[in-house]
Amino acid sequence: MNQIDKRKLLFDAARELFLEQGFKKTNVAAITKRADVAVGTFYKYFESKEQIFVEVYQAENEAAKRKIVSQIDRNQPPKEMMKQFLKAVIQMSDDNVILAEWYQNTEISQLIMEYIQEPDFWKNSYVYSFLIENIKRWRESGEFRQDIDLDTILALFNAVVVVDNHKEEVGRQHYPQVLELLAEMIVDGLAANK
Repeated sequence: MNQIDKRKLLFDAARELFLEQGFKKTNVAAITKRADVAVGTFYKYFESKEQIFVEVYQAENEAAKRKIVSQIDRNQPPKEMMKQFLKAVIQMSDDNVILAEWYQNTEISQLIMEYIQEPDFWKNSYVYSFLIENIKRWRESGEFRQDIDLDTILALFNAVVVVDNHKEEVGRQHYPQVLELLAEMIVDGLAANK
């Protein structure tokens, strides 16, 4: 078995266990047992349970967002499209144990943010491409203001993502509605005055 196969075996085993029992109840020994490799082999590919969780989380998150984007009705007004997108993201996060860790566990959301500290990490995501495509379309159709440059508009939408790191301060019970209202207000503020 080559190195790529062992890494994939470990990744797949970790994903299954994180889905079955969550982050806290999963440990390296269980991952290696499920993958049928030695514990030492795990550390050839991953430095910790946290690192493999972040990689599994990122893959799960990207797959979920691709699915959501594929189901979005792009013919609706910007505000409705953004509402549909955010509701789908929140729903998918509630339905997937791995993604739910981000919303339910502040330690996990901080851990994920620490691991993805690359500058402009979010610019490599599928959602970022989707957002740019639609912002450009809305500007060309006259639905969005022309006096605000694309980078500033993207920064406004990125601010919605940053709010994720402050769920506790916002209050978990208010968080979904605050997120939706914030996105709605950003879209309202970007709407061209006709």
